[in-house]
This record gives sequence, structure tokens and C-alpha cells, in this order.
Amino acid sequence: MAHLIKLEDYISRYQFDMQRYPTQFTRMKKERWYYLKNEWEQLQYSNPNEDILQVNTLAEEMSSQANIFKSTVQKLKRWNFFFKDKKGEEVEVIEIAGDEEEDRLSLKAKNLEHLKKLFLDDLYQSQIMWASSSLLERSYLNPKYKYDQQLRFFAQEIPDNFFLMYSPVFWIKQAPVDMDIVLISPSEIQCITVLEGSEHSVFEASSDRFWVEHVHKKERKLLSPIVAANRMASIIKDILQENNCEFPIKRTVLSKDCIIDYKGQGLKVELVDKRSFSQWHEKLKKHPSPIKSQQLKVAKLLLDHCHTSAHVRQRVESDNPDQDQS
Repeated sequence: MAHLIKLEDYISRYQFDMQRYPTQFTRMKKERWYYLKNEWEQLQYSNPNEDILQVNTLAEEMSSQANIFKSTVQKLKRWNFFFKDKKGEEVEVIEIAGDEEEDRLSLKAKNLEHLKKLFLDDLYQSQIMWASSSLLERSYLNPKYKYDQQLRFFAQEIPDNFFLMYSPVFWIKQAPVDMDIVLISPSEIQCITVLEGSEHSVFEASSDRFWVEHVHKKERKLLSPIVAANRMASIIKDILQENNCEFPIKRTVLSKDCIIDYKGQGLKVELVDKRSFSQWHEKLKKHPSPIKSQQLKVAKLLLDHCHTSAHVRQRVESDNPDQDQS
């Protein structure tokens, strides 16, 4: 799963520590899946015809190994924050992400594949939380993102050596600039513009400012998506140059369900349509390199140039789940 480091103009904990949180999220994901899978396997020894109350009772009476699974899952449902106190010492605070009993995914899963789906869906909600809150502040999250299939694809189907900025708002020359999708891999930045249409749409691409969509024997003129991709690439290039940082920048027009017809030559933009989408996706998934220091530096530079809108949190959970701090 890619690291969702920026969502619109929401506050993101990644902007406070790009060195710590990628490692922490990856570790949390691997550990939680390990213990969740083991807990589910332990539960398979029970009678499948027993009702939920009986299964819960059985789960509580399991061996000490199963109790370790339970306590670990409970621990991994908490979220770590770090800040410096008045003496300059680092303090760790734990935020409780949700009610453990309601989130016992191992009890809801019908089979292992279903468990994986439940796990990924649950982790997706965690990604959104990380991209819209910090220790002291929280942004007003648009509920649509909980069900945004495009965001879900980029967050879930891209490996965790990628950083994702989804509809970020950059602050350039004292003005906000809306962007599309920025995907930061260990080797390059992809500025992605999504071209939407029906499954029967054929886009006639050109190097001109306008393209033509052909669908159901009708034509529709639209602004070339290359314009948006070029603008993103130009802004990011300027940011990197101002900070004496070099990193390859690639422009991509992505249309998962449509056809892009381009007969010209020399277009310095990758066009990905439904004919080449699987190959493009597979290439991303097989990117061999782990997260690199230059990639972290680039991500931090871009985050520093993003606009953030947030409000002070009303309550911060302490490391004691039974004690709230107002």
C-alpha cells in the first residue's frame, strides 16, 4: 500500500516527520497482518456452527499464544505521535483508533481471502486518518474519500515504496494551486492527470490545447489533460531547482476505462489507456527499489510547499486507553 502523505489541503502527520512515519506505517501494516492472520487461523479450530457469543468466549479461553495475538492487535489499533515538550524532550502519545471489539476482523472473515479484503479496507481507513490528522490538529475530512475508488486504487494497489499526494494544494507565490495526482517513487516523480470518460469513449489526442472525445457517435471537445500534467511538472521542477535538488519528473495521462488514440510523434507524455493500463500498473508493482533518502528529501520538499487547512483537536488520547485528556 502506498503512503498517502497528502490529501487535498488536509494536515498530514508525514509533513512533521518524513523519516519516521513511512517506516512506522510499513511496520504496523506487516505486524498487524501477521497477528491478525494468526488469530484467524486459531479461530478456525472452533466449531463453525457456534454463534458469535460462543466464538468470542472460545477466543478468550485460548492459549497464552492467542492472548498474545489479541493484545498485539489491540496495541496495533493505536497510533503513535511524537512531539517535543517544553524541555525539548521527545514525548510519545498514543491515540486510540477505534473500538477493538467492533474491529475484530478475524471474527467477521468468512475465509482467508475475505480476511485480506477486510484488512485492506480497514487499513485504507487508517491511511485516510493519517493523511487528515496530527497530534494537535485535525482537518475536516470530506466523507467522499472513504468511498473514492480512484483514491482507494492508488492507496491500496501501489506498493509501499511509493509516496502518494492526492489532489494536493500547493502554495505558490502566495496563492493556492490545485494539483491532480503526484506519485513519488524511489527513482522518479510521476505527475498524473486522470482522463475520465465512459467505457466506450475514444479520445483523439494531439499536441494541441484541445482533444476530442468520441462516444456514441457524438463528439465533445475538451481541454487537453497534458496542460494540467505540464503545469504540475513545471511547478514541481521549480521547487526542486530552488532547493538545488535533482530528481526525474515524468508526466502521465491515465485513462483506465477508455481508449486514447494518438497518431503523432514526439509527445513527451506517457499515455496510459485501458489497453496499456495493466502493463503500467504491473511495472509500478514490480519496482525493485526500497525507499531512498533522496526520495524522502523530495517528498519533504513538496510537503513544505503544500497549503494546509486544519483546526485544533478537541481531545488528545493519552497512552492510557481509559484516560482522556481534554
